[in-house]
Amino acid sequence: MISVGGQAVVFGLTASAIWGAADFSGGLATKRAAPALVVFIAHGLSLIVLLGIVAARREAPPADIFLGLLAGASGSIGLMALYAALSLGSMGLAAATCSVVTATLPVLYSYLLEGHAGVARLIGFAVAAVAIWLIAYTPGDKPHPRGLGLAVLAGLGCGFSMVLLHIGAAESLPWTLTLMRLASTVISGTFGLALLIRERGSVAKGSFSWRSAFLLAALAGLLDTTGNLFYVLASFAGRLDVAAVLSSLYPAGTMLLAAWLLKERATRSQMAGMFLALAAVALIST
Repeated sequence: MISVGGQAVVFGLTASAIWGAADFSGGLATKRAAPALVVFIAHGLSLIVLLGIVAARREAPPADIFLGLLAGASGSIGLMALYAALSLGSMGLAAATCSVVTATLPVLYSYLLEGHAGVARLIGFAVAAVAIWLIAYTPGDKPHPRGLGLAVLAGLGCGFSMVLLHIGAAESLPWTLTLMRLASTVISGTFGLALLIRERGSVAKGSFSWRSAFLLAALAGLLDTTGNLFYVLASFAGRLDVAAVLSSLYPAGTMLLAAWLLKERATRSQMAGMFLALAAVALIST
């Protein structure tokens, strides 16, 4: 039988793998459609599924619905910013920056809420941050000023979303996930509609290749929601900072999928990052 702490590690790493696959799918989709439209498709379809689940459970919505809505709003802004940053060319730097900033906010919140995590875990958090950077960042990438700013915004949005999701899910996990998707669908849909109106008749960048983007966006939405579920399970099974840091190792999953499906070759620094990630998991699991 896996201990409670062991469950947190397993759930956190599962969330990391699933989020990595979600980002891989979403990144491919944004090469065919604008980020806002990708998020709208992804989260709109997952919203339909989640509404079906809460309807079947016949569970009343929580008294404080704003936590879920705020989590969805910050998460959607973060995800659109990330997809936009990834589409600007320096994908590794954008992903690395976003991942580190995302993990930092729940760690700070957890310290205030749950106290010191222990020396071994703190070292593990630092090793994980280095591992994330090495895995995601490709030497020679030229930072795009706008892309770097978007990556920081993405990290802040996703980090706040992780904290709010943890708080709201304590009252009702299904409703919190549903309210998240409701807010993110409305926000991304508004941005997407504005973009369609502004660029009507434009053929720039092939922004509205719906047919090729739809399946990838739908897959990204399903994976992202499933990853959210496992992240929450990890945060409930152990400490929030442990769940957040382990879940934030998702660039490793994205890299492995890129190597497997796109035949991208891993650099030496990325391989070193993978070994450091294993060391971080060992330290955090103590």
